[in-house]
Amino acid sequence: MSHPETEKADTNRGLAFFLCDNDFNRLHSAFMLAASALAMNRKVILFATGLGTKTLCREDRFDAAWQAAEAGLTAQGIATMATLREMIVAMHADLLVCETGLRRTGLKAEDMIEGVKIVGIPTFLDLSHDYKVITF
Repeated sequence: MSHPETEKADTNRGLAFFLCDNDFNRLHSAFMLAASALAMNRKVILFATGLGTKTLCREDRFDAAWQAAEAGLTAQGIATMATLREMIVAMHADLLVCETGLRRTGLKAEDMIEGVKIVGIPTFLDLSHDYKVITF
């Protein structure tokens, strides 16, 4: 038996995105979902680790393949990763990068966009304990 108040509460539940892949298309989809959720007044955490840390890097740190993918989206009239990220930042998502992920990729805190917090996995798990976790 379903209860309307339980269903309503679940639709307002925050989303936590665990970004660990290096596939531009998958990560772009994650950013589209995150921006949409924020626009619907849902809380969002983006936690990047491993190769997923690229998603929260400054644009000048994007490699040639990512720059080409961004140009392709622009040519198609689709919001780029950088544009979606600006929207996500403006709508106050929590932006977290895994300390171990930075070490694995050779990136540093100064390579990240403004507002990114460097944390460990236990902090992500603590912050997202009431959120639905989605892995990309």
